[in-house]
Amino acid sequence: MAKLKKYITTQNVFLVIGLTATVIMIKEIGISIILDNLKQTGWWFLPILLVWAVAYALNTVSTLLIFKDGSPESRNIKFPMLYKITISSFAINSATPIGLAGGEPYKIMELKQYIGVTKATSSVILFSMMHIVAHCFFWMISVLLAVLYIPMKDGWTTLLISIFIVCIALTYIFFMGYRKGLAMKCMNFLGKVPFLKKRIMNIRDENKEKIEIIDQQIASLHGKHKRRFYLALGNELFIRIFTCAEIYFCFMALGHPTSYINCILIMAFASLFANILFFSPMQLGTREGGFMIIFSALGFTSAFGISISFVTRIRELIWMFFGMAIMKVTIKDGSKKLTEVNKEANTEKP
Repeated sequence: MAKLKKYITTQNVFLVIGLTATVIMIKEIGISIILDNLKQTGWWFLPILLVWAVAYALNTVSTLLIFKDGSPESRNIKFPMLYKITISSFAINSATPIGLAGGEPYKIMELKQYIGVTKATSSVILFSMMHIVAHCFFWMISVLLAVLYIPMKDGWTTLLISIFIVCIALTYIFFMGYRKGLAMKCMNFLGKVPFLKKRIMNIRDENKEKIEIIDQQIASLHGKHKRRFYLALGNELFIRIFTCAEIYFCFMALGHPTSYINCILIMAFASLFANILFFSPMQLGTREGGFMIIFSALGFTSAFGISISFVTRIRELIWMFFGMAIMKVTIKDGSKKLTEVNKEANTEKP
């Protein structure tokens, strides 16, 4: 029993879930299709992979901007270790049906060893909020571009207006959270859900002080450190636009270059469609549906949409597998866990 408990750790559970999802996705796509698309994409697949290496590095910068407040514990974790955790958390997000139900808890579990549970929780919540708000800004920008570049027919006007209004509403809600914190409000909201009420209320009452500290830390970034706040948010928005290079390189690989604006529109509506149907396991079919809709609206053939969607899936598979593989890797970059820091402090005492 002791040996069994040794292997049933949170990290190992996430690892098994991720690897299982990777195998399922490979089976769903098919080995022959994966190999055919890699052959068709050729050497262009390398810059497609590198786009996301840079994107994850920029995501890591956003996280550093969020919790690097000068406190002693914020100096414990270095960029390489945080980069590794970021890649693995995104890999788990890609593997789970509801992304934030996988990668974010894993990220908290890993970060709390270095910066403590409250700072880890508030930092991950803040990052997720910024990630969502950056998506909203990205979609609003894309709506404005769509008005200029897509013929307004077949209900597109109604769709675009609806998207714009929903994004504004979500942005407003999250900015309210930035000002006053969001953790306690979420607990109160979940406390009204049938079958969860009693358990959530018990968790809230037992951890009321910690939840209040988390909310204070969330509100502190926007209230006292606006420069870091807007740098992190601007960085996340830039990442959304930068990753559209993946679509641009896919078109180049197919021998049909297109404008970067078209790539932004394709990425925006594919991601929007996938997020609307967030409950789909690994977003299978949802992203492809988004590709088909926007490719048709832009006047491209469905063959392009199918080819590019497969390439993005294969890229995702590789990063998923890599993210799972490095979960067990220890990086010696000077990062120190709180237990090590406390041990050193006790050793130095006379």
